[in-house]
Amino acid sequence: MKKKLYHQFACSSLMLPEHRAGLARHRRNRAAEERPAIDEQQLEQLQRLVKRSIAAGLPVTVTFFEKGARRACTGVIPGRQPDPGRLRIQTERGVLAIPVAAIVQVEN
Repeated sequence: MKKKLYHQFACSSLMLPEHRAGLARHRRNRAAEERPAIDEQQLEQLQRLVKRSIAAGLPVTVTFFEKGARRACTGVIPGRQPDPGRLRIQTERGVLAIPVAAIVQVEN
């Protein structure tokens, strides 16, 4: 009785270790590139929520990509934002600077 190979290349014992590592690296890079881009409407909503958090001190949850993985952090956005390319957020662990290009979603 033969076993059915579902993913022949990953299961192959004839595949060199460096090729297997290269294939895994390629998959990670491709997954990182496939992150969703935010459109203009989402960007406007993001700006409104950031302004509301700055004015009223309301906590927000920011979802962003870091090193190919999706992360979320909750905190208050302080009034002073010295770097226009990064969003600073005050969390319980300290201040976190998130690149604006990596942000996917902002929620109340």
